[in-house]
Amino acid sequence: FIVTLKPVILILALSSSRAFDMKEEALELREETLQLPPPSSWSELEKTLMETLSLVKIQAVSSAQNIAEIKTSLERLEDRIGMLEYKVDSQKGLIKKVQGDLTMVKSRQQQMTSEVRLISLYKMVDQTSYADADRDADLIVDGQFIFDKRAIESMQTYPKTNNSPNNKLTIHLGGLFRIHRVKVWNVRFCCQEQFVGTRIFADVQMIGVAISAKPIYQFDVPENDPTYAREIILHQELAKHLHILEVQVWGSGPYDPEDLFA
Repeated sequence: FIVTLKPVILILALSSSRAFDMKEEALELREETLQLPPPSSWSELEKTLMETLSLVKIQAVSSAQNIAEIKTSLERLEDRIGMLEYKVDSQKGLIKKVQGDLTMVKSRQQQMTSEVRLISLYKMVDQTSYADADRDADLIVDGQFIFDKRAIESMQTYPKTNNSPNNKLTIHLGGLFRIHRVKVWNVRFCCQEQFVGTRIFADVQMIGVAISAKPIYQFDVPENDPTYAREIILHQELAKHLHILEVQVWGSGPYDPEDLFA
């Protein structure tokens, strides 16, 4: 817009100034060619005509002055436009550099948050009921799944709920993470069938269910179905105990809800 405005301003100023110059020349030529007699012998019509011509000439001179002022203002405007163009050109490099820096920062952020790692270790865990007061749910995120029963009297290796329906173990991840895998170590010395029927949720989305008794369960989330969650919930709807050795949640993040990469 700035580039196209400058020639228009110049053309307007030159055209207007030339038009009024031509008008003033025509009026002067008209007076010379009339060859009027002395003013004392003029009729009323002639006097009126000459007064009108004089007024027109005065207006033409005034208009020419106005045009000159407008031309000066337009030239000043042109100078300002030129300064603005210079400033815009000088900022293009800075804008390009800032855009490049932002692209680099976002790329680094994506690389840092896309690393799949263990995100459940030592996180806060809640349980809906207790079979024994010392069998706390924090035991499922303590990183210990080698021992599945007491080796010494004071050792506790797994939590245990009562056997009422709808028991839950909830792992609070502490942020919004993309979930890639949930791995569950069942107790090994007995009672593995107690875990059958347990559903695993990432927030409200179910990602797996235990359909048979076995020592280890692995629930993978498909790459083409990104799942984001703040909590992992193990929900046993049946009237059974929930007692497991360890839960590992593998994921990437944390992410801002408005800035998800997938």
